[in-house]
Amino acid sequence: MLDVPALPGAVPPGAVRARPAPDWLVQTDYTEHRLGTLKSGKEAEVFLVERRSVDASCLLVHKRYRPRAPGQGELRELGFSKGTTYHHDAVYRSGWHLNSRDRRAMETHTAYSRRLKSAIWPEMELANLRRAWAAGASVPYPVEHLDDGVLMEFLGDEGGAAPRLVDARLGRPALKEAWRQLRHNLTLMCRAHIVHADLSVYNLLWWQDRLVIIDLPQAVDDRTNPQAPEFLHRDIANVATWFGRRGVPVDADGLFVQLLSELF
Repeated sequence: MLDVPALPGAVPPGAVRARPAPDWLVQTDYTEHRLGTLKSGKEAEVFLVERRSVDASCLLVHKRYRPRAPGQGELRELGFSKGTTYHHDAVYRSGWHLNSRDRRAMETHTAYSRRLKSAIWPEMELANLRRAWAAGASVPYPVEHLDDGVLMEFLGDEGGAAPRLVDARLGRPALKEAWRQLRHNLTLMCRAHIVHADLSVYNLLWWQDRLVIIDLPQAVDDRTNPQAPEFLHRDIANVATWFGRRGVPVDADGLFVQLLSELF
């Protein structure tokens, strides 16, 4: 059996209780029913799941990670918009508590390396979601770890999933509000030492006037990853450029300085 290493910053299962689970979550005497596929890619599939009890139900997302043997650009489907950089650049893994064998394996393309990565990335996404949720950030509620992925909150309704910000076609007032919410949520995450490290308008959702940050498996902790400030700067530049082109007043440099002060 593969021995998955302990992950830096992982929150024990009970720690997320510091911020209560949402009232809508069905937690006792339930059955789960898969309703269909929301997204399918070479690295992951995303399924819509209904959890039902006698008197309530809720919609969840099962993000299932496939066995990893990625080719050029394929990690995009898992949520890494800079997937090839991520796959080949060990700076994203700085701070992981790997033994010497596993550190060496991470740099290879062996079957063991693929199994190790397949086991770690769902754990990383769940740990990062739990930390961000506990910090008060607007992220999907992390429900539980599954053998092949993560079960989390579904953003949307029976009519479909919430749109990505890039597809939401917001007017100027809503765009200003989205930028305000993004600044606030990045502040909360930085206070918890979380840097998304792959932030763009493609992994931001807009649902019922709420901005939601998604796709956190590659997020880093500034206390263990020396590249965190560089990633933070890139994150801000990515989103600030998009908002600025749509007429929203942004101060990317000022926001970067502010968020750095939250990290350190």
